[in-house]
Amino acid sequence: MSGSPSFGSHVLRFASGSLVSKVFGYARDAAMVAFFGAGWLSDAYYAAFRVVNIFRRTVGEGSVNAAFVPALAAEKNSGREREFFSAAWTLALGASALLCLAAFIFRRELVLLTARGFADDPALLGLTVLLTAVLLPHVVLVAASALLQGALNAEKRFFLPQAAAASFSAAVLAYLGLAASPLGADFSMEQKIIGLAAAASASGLLQCAILLPAAARAGYLPRLSNPLANPAALRLLAMSLPALLAAAQDQLSLLVNAFFASFMEAGSITAIYNAARLTQFPVSLFAAASAAVALPSLSGGLLQRDPDKFRATLDSAFRLTAVIIFPATAGLTALALPVTRALFEHGRFTPEMSALTAAVLACLSAGLAGFAFNKLAASVFYALGDLVTPLWLVGLQVALNAALCFALAPSMGAPGLTLATSISSLAAGAAFALLLARRVRGVFRPGLGAFLARTLAASAGMGLACAGGARLMSGFHPLLSAALLVPAGVWLYFLTLRAMGAGGARELLGLRRGEEA
Repeated sequence: MSGSPSFGSHVLRFASGSLVSKVFGYARDAAMVAFFGAGWLSDAYYAAFRVVNIFRRTVGEGSVNAAFVPALAAEKNSGREREFFSAAWTLALGASALLCLAAFIFRRELVLLTARGFADDPALLGLTVLLTAVLLPHVVLVAASALLQGALNAEKRFFLPQAAAASFSAAVLAYLGLAASPLGADFSMEQKIIGLAAAASASGLLQCAILLPAAARAGYLPRLSNPLANPAALRLLAMSLPALLAAAQDQLSLLVNAFFASFMEAGSITAIYNAARLTQFPVSLFAAASAAVALPSLSGGLLQRDPDKFRATLDSAFRLTAVIIFPATAGLTALALPVTRALFEHGRFTPEMSALTAAVLACLSAGLAGFAFNKLAASVFYALGDLVTPLWLVGLQVALNAALCFALAPSMGAPGLTLATSISSLAAGAAFALLLARRVRGVFRPGLGAFLARTLAASAGMGLACAGGARLMSGFHPLLSAALLVPAGVWLYFLTLRAMGAGGARELLGLRRGEEA
């Protein structure tokens, strides 16, 4: 290997680990809807999971990305990272346990707040409240594993922390296999979905067990200490409070959607959940990867020490994100129905459910650029020590999303809810770009605009070609259509970019010869 790995190489490692997790995740979701269908049982589970997930994303991954990694990077400069890690570990466990206790006490109120439409169905409401209680311990385990993940990321180790998240899906898949076997024959479907929540909740133990040895080898052996005696831990607590909400932007928007969807036809919440999972694929693989890799690199006063390196790192992140997100937007919009049918239309998941999910997916895909850029821009502000700007922008975005839901839901139903999320996220992205340009002079380097124009043009051409191909292959099996059209679209996109002079896939992804991916 010549030289140190490039930014693109680190992103590819992160993305490869995420890919492992996502593949397991889609297998889990497909098995889930095949086993339970897309009706009141799955709506209850996903409504409960959405309540828990908002805490999981904020207390867990959100706090790591927003506050912990920059703080750990600063402590490494002074050689106090081990003491800080122990204090942060204790703080995370204590805070997440208290949060879970409060959520358990007010679990019914939380469900009514997020799925008010369930109030008219006592059985549905009761099951959702019970599932919420069973899932809540998972938040504590995720907080523990998130600190291990953040420590490894700070050491530029990205693959294992992301791949370890597959343990959640592996536990659910193992449980569904048992539930579908003769061992589950004597249990009702309601009992089986409660068991599913228990398996999902306990999966965090497996994730911690996977990460602990690697963290210990890196010098981050978890132990309890007094966080009140560590000034850096106290600063972390103060920094985390605004960062937690800002990091949960997409979850807050989807929580608003779930609230409105609870008043709609059965299966609407499930359709929104499955569509969100599909759009998270490109966002998690590259946008979140670029943000996570950039965060430790940009932290520690890099803008003051080496402003050119700061801007160059950001430029790489912008280009990597755009080269994946733009074609993903076009592809998911054009191929929403065949992809949905290929992934989910099995078992109890009907063609009508596929049609609803595809419409929701197409509307949600329109906002992919906003989702992706917001994650990256927020990470820049976190690296600069500014946690307030992302917070109030997220607040405005969620408020706009709710207002648009009111306007679009009556005429469009569930697809109108995700269209509202897309529009509000794009608006937040525009605001982030304006504020970022003011905060960091020259943050958008010359040539970036031309690069974005080429990727947009190539993505539009690919989307039109995929839409035409989907129409021609409408009579084929959806799995065959997706298997042919998705790789053909990817090939056409990169071929078009090369013809425009943007370079091949290796150059576009920031991987130069001689560097190990």
